Amino acid sequence: MADRKSTHHRWLYIPWGIAAAVFVAYLMLWRYGADEMKNAVNLWVEDQRAAGFDVSHGALKADGFPFFLRLHVEEPRIAAPGVWAWRTKRLTMDALPYDLNRLIFSTRSEQTLSVDGYGDWRITAEDFRVSIANDKKRDWMFAATIGGATAKREEDGAEAALGNLVIDLAPDEADMTVLTLNLMATQAHLDAEDAEIDLDKIQAALSASEIYALSDAESWRRAGGALQINGFFAQLEEGRFAAAGTLKLDENGSPEGTLKTEIIAPAPFIQLLARTGALSPDEAESAAATLTLATIAAGGKLTAPIELKEGAAHLAGAKIADLPSAN
Repeated sequence: MADRKSTHHRWLYIPWGIAAAVFVAYLMLWRYGADEMKNAVNLWVEDQRAAGFDVSHGALKADGFPFFLRLHVEEPRIAAPGVWAWRTKRLTMDALPYDLNRLIFSTRSEQTLSVDGYGDWRITAEDFRVSIANDKKRDWMFAATIGGATAKREEDGAEAALGNLVIDLAPDEADMTVLTLNLMATQAHLDAEDAEIDLDKIQAALSASEIYALSDAESWRRAGGALQINGFFAQLEEGRFAAAGTLKLDENGSPEGTLKTEIIAPAPFIQLLARTGALSPDEAESAAATLTLATIAAGGKLTAPIELKEGAAHLAGAKIADLPSAN
């Protein structure tokens, strides 16, 4: 009888022994993942420095056990000398211990973005998350979610705000030389001496071909690169604007092509173009009058192509923008 009780008691310990073994194995996996994340950060820093970027950071601290693998990067800073620089107090990287193919970057601390010619901006966001993932079909995928963001330029007090921004960026599954972008933004606002912009909503589904040549505008043009606008929608006050079509670059580096468009209440959009400097005050006044009359005559919705050529854009016979050059 005593032997049977002893055997019975030993069986009771087996589940606890298995649980302890699983816990130790998981702990080892978690620590391995933490070391791999630290090594990945160090390798990435070396790669960026070799590419000419100025990168620095403070201590690397891992936590989140047992449910998450979380790495805090203290005082990160990255800059393209003479072009732009970004820094914040702490950047956090999240991943699952058993899957390091998807990393989520986030920060709750204030960020500073300096852009040559546009000043130094201090940025805060209620939600700031960026993810990078390996993908078997698309090679890689990038996503960003930003909410409740505000920014202020130190030099003159210019302000910007963004309600929400969602971005998905990845190579096309059927053609790796094509890059696809899906974007949605709400409540975008910029108030500066040289520009005042307000947009209630933007949605866009875009794709760019020949992405191997995107680093240089002229090379991209010669390679036959094109921007396919599968869908674009903007809302501004009572105005609505939708467009689709294909654009390329002309020999001067300006976009050219034809876009199918639908527009309701065009005046707010023309005023926006004027505030950004794409139209002179006289051109904006003339375009707003012409397009408003054309929209009324069309029953409240104007359906007409936008022609982009020779450095200018025209809609229904009215010039609506001087086009920039990428060269």
